[in-house]
Amino acid sequence: MTNHEDNDLDFASLSVKDLIEARDLFHFHLMSKANVVGTAIGLYLIRGEEDWPKKRGEGTSPKNKKTYPRTFENSEVRDYSWPCIIVLVREWLEPGDFGQENRPAATAILPKRVYLPDGRIVPICVVVAPPVPQSNDMPTKAVRWPNSGLGGGLPLRVTTQNEDHFATIGCLVSDGSTTYALTARHACGEPGTPVYASLRTTDVKIGVSSNRQITREPFSEIYPALPMRQTWLGVDVGLVRLDDTRLWTSNIYFLPKIKPIFDIYEQNLSLRKLIDQGVVAVGGASGLLKGKIKAMFYRYKSVGGFDFVSDFLIAPHKGSMAHHGDSGAVWHLQMSGKNGDKQLPLMEQDLRPIAVEWGAQVFAGSGTRSTFSVATSLSNVCKLLDVELLVEANEGVSGTWGAEGHYSIGSLAIGQVQDPILKAFLLENADLISIPLDRLSDEQTQAEMIASGFVQLADVPDIVWKKYASPHLTAKGKDIGVKGGRDDRAGAGGRSTGPEHPNHHFDADMPWRGHDTFIEAWRADNSLLTAENVKEYFLDNGKKSVLEMGLLPFRVWQFFERMKTFAATDPAKFLAAAGTFAHFVGDASQPLHGSHLSDGDKTKEPDIPRLSDHKGRDGNHPPAHRGEGVHSAFETDMISWAINRGFLFDAIREMLGSTVNWPAIATGKHAAEATMRLMEKVRTDLSPTVIIDAYEDTFHPGAPPHSKALWEAIGLKTGLVMAEGVKLLATLWEQAWLAGGGNTNAGRVDREILRSHYENQSFVKSVFIDEIMNEIAHPSDG
Repeated sequence: MTNHEDNDLDFASLSVKDLIEARDLFHFHLMSKANVVGTAIGLYLIRGEEDWPKKRGEGTSPKNKKTYPRTFENSEVRDYSWPCIIVLVREWLEPGDFGQENRPAATAILPKRVYLPDGRIVPICVVVAPPVPQSNDMPTKAVRWPNSGLGGGLPLRVTTQNEDHFATIGCLVSDGSTTYALTARHACGEPGTPVYASLRTTDVKIGVSSNRQITREPFSEIYPALPMRQTWLGVDVGLVRLDDTRLWTSNIYFLPKIKPIFDIYEQNLSLRKLIDQGVVAVGGASGLLKGKIKAMFYRYKSVGGFDFVSDFLIAPHKGSMAHHGDSGAVWHLQMSGKNGDKQLPLMEQDLRPIAVEWGAQVFAGSGTRSTFSVATSLSNVCKLLDVELLVEANEGVSGTWGAEGHYSIGSLAIGQVQDPILKAFLLENADLISIPLDRLSDEQTQAEMIASGFVQLADVPDIVWKKYASPHLTAKGKDIGVKGGRDDRAGAGGRSTGPEHPNHHFDADMPWRGHDTFIEAWRADNSLLTAENVKEYFLDNGKKSVLEMGLLPFRVWQFFERMKTFAATDPAKFLAAAGTFAHFVGDASQPLHGSHLSDGDKTKEPDIPRLSDHKGRDGNHPPAHRGEGVHSAFETDMISWAINRGFLFDAIREMLGSTVNWPAIATGKHAAEATMRLMEKVRTDLSPTVIIDAYEDTFHPGAPPHSKALWEAIGLKTGLVMAEGVKLLATLWEQAWLAGGGNTNAGRVDREILRSHYENQSFVKSVFIDEIMNEIAHPSDG
């Protein structure tokens, strides 16, 4: 079989639609040839040894014409390559081979072009690419992943039917309410299946498989203007509902900050812009991958009268082949033009996410095996699953996404401290307490944090303390614990819970003793703020688990007393306590941390009916309740969105002048009472019902994304309540320092000393409600 060069026709004007129509019309004719493997569309491949043209038109009839078998390896796309149908064959046959004994019949020869009824002529480019079985071998060179911080490119593991399946976390996407990790569907398992990600030292549970999964879609529904009959477009993508978005970055390891999708749709499909263009990805098995788009709409199998195609067929570049476990990786197009110089270091290139790898086709080339990636358009994936790629709302540091609120309060509070010695001490260590506001999205900060393993103190309670303590072994003997973690039990879906969790909230808005809320009862009788009374309050309201019995005011009480002691005895411990303490005052300034409506009103239906993302006992997803998902939408999505636009800091600074000035606070009990007053004021300034109402409005047709719509509705009020937290935090720092007799600027504190304190489980120990008063009176850390 051979294919003569077309030297008498100009095919440059052929469109993608022309190629699709011709391929569809002649597909059964082409596939009936026993030697044919599959078909695709692309640009004509010129053998690398053929001369480049020296004058106009010479490229179609090269002087140094070659006739040896054409392969992907020995041929290339040139600027004069014309649009064509690519036919992949098992072996190269010359015309004289057909009709011979033990050789294909003469009718099996492939035409060099096909003719459409209206006179259009489409050339055929024959490429030798015999398929061979794919190996499950893993790469011989291990990839060095980070110790902490979760993001795109990381390996993913799911166990189904007692067998492990591996894939890659491609990127983060969101439906405006819930954030998901995107990966290959065949590795997700049934909805609700626990999913783990692999860091350098351990596996960590990241969430559960969502019911948002897709295997294939009719080609005609995805590309209605492109004629293709009885054809499925392979997709094979699934979403993982993340347990805690604050542990994630939207970026992909080893690549620069993720940018908006390179959108693909019928009207902008261009072979010149896509075919033979460089692409890069990060696979969970192989690490950095490089390749080139060689063809589009590759038909890779036929079953039951239907054909299956993929958007892209990607050839490996210089041996950088994908392996088992790389499915789910997101390929990025290496752009041309400004910042598009492909000779630049990778971190300086302009890369645009374009496709999701979900399969592979192995071809035997010129004495070698090459694994070609089969990928689907990322814009198609987002359209089919009704999600958006997370880009702007998550340019923060790996492991601190969603923690920006805590870091903002910690940073801004330092400027409110009046005592000159304490202020100088805090300023010298400001970058250890919080990430400076101007570096929240700085790449150098990201690199330093990942390399050091140190967590800025203001979010240690979430990132470290709310994790299983190491060692915490799974059934397979893997340690999924964190050094310094304080959790000791499993909650729903195996998620860690323990004594740290109730320290972050206090639902003070339920009725008690004839009053509408606990706060009102406490206002009438200040002696009610004891752990014994609070436990009674929760039990009276049906809260029987110690995990539901929030003790945020008591946690403030506990910290204040420890900071007093450390101020006089150990400035480094004071700094460690003051930095982690910022987290709890930040929680107290968030309206949903003080309300039983923290994730909506479970007694009411939503304004716009929708399904919950949580499965019921029958395995199905019941209707959502009113406001379901509001907690993460408000405290994570909206805050991150506002920070990345500079809105939040401006709003907090603007509101600082409107906040209360706190009186002198000498004891932990007074600090707890100040926390109660803060929570009361926050509830008045921005009630949970107002937040839920604004959230429900974002589901109406035509509404902006949740993050933007929420900010427009309640952004300034959010700035006000966070400003209240800033002012109280600065006051509590200063009053504990003065009450403890602090009078020395200890200078710069070594971060490893701070780390040793927060990794010590006895440091300002986390306990449940029955133990908190004893821990305050008799601290275990001395």
